[in-house]
Amino acid sequence: MKGNGEGKEGKQIFSFTSVFLLIPIIFVTGLIFISSCTKKYEFNMGQDFFDSQTRLQVIDTFSVNLSTVLLDSLKTSSTKIALAGNYRDDIFGSVNVGAYFDLGYQDFEDIEDKAIYDSAAFSLRYNGYSYGDTTSLLKLDIHMLTENIEPYSGYLYNTSSFDYSPEVIGSVSFYPAPESVDTAVYLPVNALGEDLFNKIRDNDENLSNSELFSDYLKGFIITSGSPDNKSVIGFTADDDNLKLIIYYHQDAEEPELKEITISMGQENHQFNSVKFDHTNTPLNDIRTEGNVMPSTRTDNYGFLQGMVGLIPKLQFPTLQEILAVQRWKILKAELVLEPVYESYDLFRLPENLYIYDTDRENRVNTILLDDKGNPLTATLAQDDIYEEEVRYTYDITKFINDELSDAYFDYDHGLMPGLADDDFTSSLDRLLIECKYPPIKLRIYFLTY
Repeated sequence: MKGNGEGKEGKQIFSFTSVFLLIPIIFVTGLIFISSCTKKYEFNMGQDFFDSQTRLQVIDTFSVNLSTVLLDSLKTSSTKIALAGNYRDDIFGSVNVGAYFDLGYQDFEDIEDKAIYDSAAFSLRYNGYSYGDTTSLLKLDIHMLTENIEPYSGYLYNTSSFDYSPEVIGSVSFYPAPESVDTAVYLPVNALGEDLFNKIRDNDENLSNSELFSDYLKGFIITSGSPDNKSVIGFTADDDNLKLIIYYHQDAEEPELKEITISMGQENHQFNSVKFDHTNTPLNDIRTEGNVMPSTRTDNYGFLQGMVGLIPKLQFPTLQEILAVQRWKILKAELVLEPVYESYDLFRLPENLYIYDTDRENRVNTILLDDKGNPLTATLAQDDIYEEEVRYTYDITKFINDELSDAYFDYDHGLMPGLADDDFTSSLDRLLIECKYPPIKLRIYFLTY
């Protein structure tokens, strides 16, 4: 993902030791629900809140403002996954993915005079990933590029593109079986294969070195071949699994079947281009609104989707009010998110969510770490039988303590729940976050004394 920056670093984090075990504690639980993720809740620290005796307070009524940010671009090159297909629904809109790649140059062996060309096809091996309805027929096309693939500073992005011929040189229609990772889909390109076969047999100058070869075959894009497709499928993109195979035989009394294999080219030349359309969805105006939309304008939802670049942003407008308490120590801070009910019937929920800090510019900055220095994650918890109590819970104690350690909380320093970096750049995994029924909860356990 693009973007960099840091939140508060190097500030004193509150330390809690066993000395508190000697202090009498009266457990008081406050439970007041807010009706909207953007409603201001006035947190009153009145006289009744204080007592000469130490108390453990539990409060989950801090307001959480939710918005959805559309990132400018995501790096999708060198991920070793080629994605192709398209899908549309009424919530996230339409997404169309095309896989770009080129072929690697090699020294071709001589072909016997009596060799006869048979056929040619690109071999695409499933990598196990799918998005959408794989029970429906999927059609893919392949086109030849009319310009060479040139990475920008070594990378290519979901917004990158290169010109290609409108002529379809090959098509395949099939019912996807993405879990069959040892199985290949063959995309026939017989005219291209025959032209290559003849050039190899004739020792054509276009195949004499890598520069001429890349001028002759600039590259390819696998596109969605039908607007009626209902899925996007992933294939392994490396020189062992993405390749062009030319089949031929030797004209003899007992024909001998032979083949020529040309593997995928440079790894950083392979990338996935993503086109999306949010027309007539809750995110209809996100581009015209500076690529950010508050949940009040998106049906009280927050949107997360990998290569499209959608990510929720959380801000805490009333957290500053805890500073009104003169003597306090936060023991634990939990952030609880729940997916919208029935939004995951077709699309599996991410097993783990990471969380990043962000700023006024809505950049995805550093990933939050736990006390051991590992990336902070929230694991999906759910009742598989009744599909109740489906939620993600983060322990963000360190983040909250760091933010309050200088007696000031920066509202613009928010959090972004998201996928792992690899999943952001190589999948369309998605999550629809509920923020009203029930609201997102920031639950804080803290001592007053």
